[in-house]
Amino acid sequence: MNQLNNPIRIALIFSLAFGLLTSLGCKPATAPDVSIDTKLETPESPATSASTVTSDLQQPETRASSTDEVVIRGDLRSVDWQSLVGKKVAIEGDLVIVDTYDLVRRGQINVARQRLYVPTSRVDPNDADPSANSFEGGSNVAKVTEAQKFNDTAIITLDDGPATQNIFPPLLFPNLGTTDATVRLGSVLHGVSGKMVQAGSKLLLVADQPLRWTAAERPQRPNVGEADVTVASFNVLNYFTTLDNGNNNARGADSTAELERQEAKLVSAMVALDADVIGLMEIENNLDAEKRLVAALNKAIGKEAFQGCGLPDDFRNAPGGRDAIRVGIIYRSDRVSPNGDVAMIRDDAFHIARTPISQSFRPNDGGEPFTVIVNHFKSKGGASDAEPDNKNKGDGQGAFNAGRRSQSLAICEHIVSLKSDGTEPRVLVIGDLNAYQQEDPIDVLRANGLVDLQARFEQSSETGNEKTPYSYVYYGQSGSLDHAFATEALANNVSGVATWHINADEPRSLDYNQEYNPAELFHADPYRSSDHDPVLIGIRN
Repeated sequence: MNQLNNPIRIALIFSLAFGLLTSLGCKPATAPDVSIDTKLETPESPATSASTVTSDLQQPETRASSTDEVVIRGDLRSVDWQSLVGKKVAIEGDLVIVDTYDLVRRGQINVARQRLYVPTSRVDPNDADPSANSFEGGSNVAKVTEAQKFNDTAIITLDDGPATQNIFPPLLFPNLGTTDATVRLGSVLHGVSGKMVQAGSKLLLVADQPLRWTAAERPQRPNVGEADVTVASFNVLNYFTTLDNGNNNARGADSTAELERQEAKLVSAMVALDADVIGLMEIENNLDAEKRLVAALNKAIGKEAFQGCGLPDDFRNAPGGRDAIRVGIIYRSDRVSPNGDVAMIRDDAFHIARTPISQSFRPNDGGEPFTVIVNHFKSKGGASDAEPDNKNKGDGQGAFNAGRRSQSLAICEHIVSLKSDGTEPRVLVIGDLNAYQQEDPIDVLRANGLVDLQARFEQSSETGNEKTPYSYVYYGQSGSLDHAFATEALANNVSGVATWHINADEPRSLDYNQEYNPAELFHADPYRSSDHDPVLIGIRN
C-alpha cells in the first residue's frame, strides 16, 4: 500500500487526506461534506508508458456542432478542457472507467480511452529495454516522467451535477444495488455528453443521464492449470481483531459489526480461492487474529481443516517484528503438512518493514516439499524523516526504494543459504512487495536468478499487445504490487499463475466499512474483500 510513488499534484485538504490515509492502511477520519462549488480536487489518474499506447489513439478532433455543442473524438490528452468551461460537450466513442473512488460519496468517476497503468509497471527507470534487470542508475527516468505526464492528461472526471453528497443510488448509475451489483473498472461508456464546469481547481464534465454503458464482468476463480497444490498470496487490508477506537493504533474495523463484515468477505474470498496454502499480509501482529480467521474458515467449510503456522520463537525481537501488522501463513492440513517449523528471515533490511516468514510443506498425497516465503516490503510513503537514500527520488518508484531494494537482496541471500550439496532449493517467494513490475526491487529478484512467474504466465504477446498484470489500482492507475517468484527448481513445476481480480476493480463502497457505504451494497461475497487482488499459483508434484 502507500502508493505515493509518483510526483502527483498535491490535492487540497480533506480529499487528499482521505485517499492518503487509506493508502497507508489507516482508516481515515470522516471528512466533511462539500458542495459542488467547493468540491475538493482528487489527483488525476496517471497512466501507462506513453510509448506503448499512443499508437492506439487517434489524434483529437474538437469541433462545434450546429447546436453549439463541442464534439470531441479520438485522444483526450490534447483537449483544452479549460476553454470548454460553460459549454456543452459531447465525447464520441468508447470510454473506459478507470476510477470509481468517489462514485457513491461524491457522484464522480474518472474515464479514459483505455485502462491506465502505473508508469513503472511498464517503463524501467534504469533500462530502455524492460526485459533488462539493472536495479540502479536511473538512466531511463525521463521515459517514466513522460509516461506519467501521459496519464495525467488522459482522463476526464464525470460528475452527477448536484452539490449534495452521498446520494444513493448514485445518479450516474441509478440501478446500482439492484439490477447492477457493481460498477467495475474496465466497464465501458459508449460516448458521453454534458456541460463542462469548474469546481475549485478541478474541471468536471457534468454528464447527461442516463449513461450508456457495458458492465465489465466479474471474473470467476482463475485457472492455474493441472495443479496438485495451490498457493495464494493475499493482502487482507488490515485484518485486526482489536477494534480501532481512534487512539489505539488499530487499523481495521472500528466496531464489532464492521469486523464481522470484514471477516465475512475475507472468508468468502479465501474459501472461493480454494488454495492449499495462503500467505497473508496486513494481519494484526499477534496470534489472536490468525486464530480467529482460521476458526472462521473452518466454520465456513464445516470441518477443522485450516491451520495457522503461527510465529517463530523470538519473532518480536527480529527486525520488523514489532510492526503493527505482520505476514502470516495458513494452510489446509487435509492437503499439505508442514515440513519442519515455521521460520523467519532475520536481517536489518527489514527493520523498516515486516519480518518475512517462511514455512516448508509436503503434499499429503506425495510429492517433493517446497518452501513458501511470505513478504510485505516497506511501503512507498511517509518518508519525511527518512535518511537521504530513502527519500523519493522522483523516478516513479516512491520513497524507501533503497530500503525495498535491500529487502529484495536479503531474500536472495537467504535463498542462497538454503542450498545444500549444490542442490537448488524449491522456494516460492510471494507477497506485497510494494514495488511495481519494472522497479528496482523486482529487478533485484530477477537479476539473482528468481523466475518472475507472473511475467512467465500472465503476460502475453500472442496478439502483439503485451498484457500487463495488475493487482492494485491507485488513483486510476493499475499495476502489480503483489508478486510471485520461484527458484528455477520449483518454477519448472509451476502449472500456472493468475491474479484474481475480485478487489482492485471494485468500488470501495462495497467493502466492510459502514461510513458512507450504503447497506444495500454490502454482501458477504469475495468482491472488495480487500483493496489488493489475491494471486494464485499452481504447482505440480
